[in-house]
Amino acid sequence: MDRISEFAADFLINAAWQIAIITLVAWVCSRLLQRVAARYRYALWVASLLLCLTLPVWGLLNFIGEAPRRIAEQRIDVVPTPENLIPPTNSSPVPGVADAVQESNPTLGQIIQKRRQPVVTAPILPLLLAVCYALFILYRSCTLWRSWRRTKKFRQSVYERELPARLNAIATQCRNALCRRSVSLVYSAEAMTPVTVGAHNPLIILPESFYAEELPDATLISVLGHEIAHVARRDYALNIVYEFLRIPISFHPLANFIKQQIDRTRELACDEMVTERLVEPKAYAHALVRVADTLVSPIERAFTLGMFDADILEERIMKLTQNRRQFGTRAARLLTLMTFTLLCLSCLAISTFSFELRADRGLARVEVKRADAVEALDEVADGVSPQAPVEQAVQEGGQSIAASQRIEGGQTPDSDNAQERAREACEAGRKRAIEAIPMLISMLGDDRLIQPLKCWMGGQQRWSPALQTFKQPSPGEEAAIALASMGEIAFVTLSNALNDANPSVRRNAAWAIGELTGGITLNRASAVPRLISLLKDTDDWVRMAAARALGELRDERAVESLIDALSDGGWKVRELVAWSLGEMKEERAVQALCKMLLEDTQSEVRETAAWALGEIRSPQAVTSLNQALSDAETRVRDKAKRALSEIEDSDE
Repeated sequence: MDRISEFAADFLINAAWQIAIITLVAWVCSRLLQRVAARYRYALWVASLLLCLTLPVWGLLNFIGEAPRRIAEQRIDVVPTPENLIPPTNSSPVPGVADAVQESNPTLGQIIQKRRQPVVTAPILPLLLAVCYALFILYRSCTLWRSWRRTKKFRQSVYERELPARLNAIATQCRNALCRRSVSLVYSAEAMTPVTVGAHNPLIILPESFYAEELPDATLISVLGHEIAHVARRDYALNIVYEFLRIPISFHPLANFIKQQIDRTRELACDEMVTERLVEPKAYAHALVRVADTLVSPIERAFTLGMFDADILEERIMKLTQNRRQFGTRAARLLTLMTFTLLCLSCLAISTFSFELRADRGLARVEVKRADAVEALDEVADGVSPQAPVEQAVQEGGQSIAASQRIEGGQTPDSDNAQERAREACEAGRKRAIEAIPMLISMLGDDRLIQPLKCWMGGQQRWSPALQTFKQPSPGEEAAIALASMGEIAFVTLSNALNDANPSVRRNAAWAIGELTGGITLNRASAVPRLISLLKDTDDWVRMAAARALGELRDERAVESLIDALSDGGWKVRELVAWSLGEMKEERAVQALCKMLLEDTQSEVRETAAWALGEIRSPQAVTSLNQALSDAETRVRDKAKRALSEIEDSDE
């Protein structure tokens, strides 16, 4: 149910702004087409309707395709064995970051995913939007169904009678001039004006007054010609299609505006057909006025086409009576092609960005404890140990987390059982218990080995860390993951922890900053200078965590320092630095990565360098990658081959 509600919410939030932009561009294009035939503007508005539906759906391709697979792959257990430090052949070359790096041959869904903007919201909002949307779609469907039933009942009221000779001759003249299809003329006592019904076997239903009154020939030609023009253009079937296409987006007022423009240009196009082939424009305008004065407008039916459906009689009369010169066919087609190109390019630009509504399960509890948490965080930031940081434990489903119970009871959070402490951190992260942040910060230095926890496996949260472990499963790493799940509110204390004297605290804090939920939407720029300085830390694992976090933040200020770190004495540090530069797709690092690819003594580092060059896709790397095809290690050769194919594809 969560997936369905978030899918519907994503569709609504993207359709809301995308339809507005498409309508604006289509309106500008239609203004440019004022002096061309109405059929070209009709085609423009039809294309706009199709784009209004397809563009929001296009943005959801990643939601229904790649995202579930990616999330599922990220939720893995990492057992702290030496084998885990060596990447498998078919995964990312960086140890412990297999799930953070996507395949070097991205799919369409992956490309779209990179352009999505997460919007974190309360869990109830997507569900509420989905329910309201479902009810609205049901209402719109019922409305169309009732219209169909009324049209079906109306069609049953028709009857055939012998046509007057004059009317039959005029009908034959109109059919010969406008279309070769067989069109039946019938009567109905319910018809107030001529209407067209039916797609396969069309009927033109005439009011009984057409049999009794002696209307002028010009009026009959105009009326019958207009309806037969609808038949020739297959407007009835197309109108049904447009009505159904409009259902998913009919909540948007501009979608209804587009449908009105389709109806308007359709009537103008039929007028043009009649005046080009049957009657003079001024005589046709006179006939429109005469019919409008003598006939009552029909009862609104979604599935009938009448002469006055668009309610633009004044505009039609003005266009018929004005001697405004239109562009020729060739110029009209060229101008139409230009406007269609403008519309398509605008939609292509729109498609590069979309929103993704994410339900944050912790938001419902954040406001309740915010005051207590901020006070506790201020004490931690000032270097003061908080005294009784909270008075109440976080409640969910009537149960309190163990960590909060200990704090509430005045007990110290320290415990000899590392596994139990890790579970407490895991539970605090699950519940986004921000009042437990001081306790979690104090746990970052606990580096004792534990059995891996399936903390995020099978959870209801959309967020999960890209890595389940960095160095080894420990209470400190579980605390880091829990802090990362809390997002922006944990950022300040994690930034302060980067200055801690304990290298385990610095390492876990740097890793957590890179994993913070919110991703690129979260402003973490203030931590970049300190992370850059940690690239020269005395501890290898701290340098590795800093390199990975900088790769996640993708801040250009770190590029030069990361390039310098490619010569680090620790091969695992060099490997993660190369991964970060590949994530950043930084062309300034190509030369240094090429040198690493050919000269580094560690095969894992060479493999990562080849992968990074494939991500950057710079033609400057082709020579070095070709040389790497003769590398002694199969994995290096495979990555070099894949990188070459990536560069070749980018050149096409």
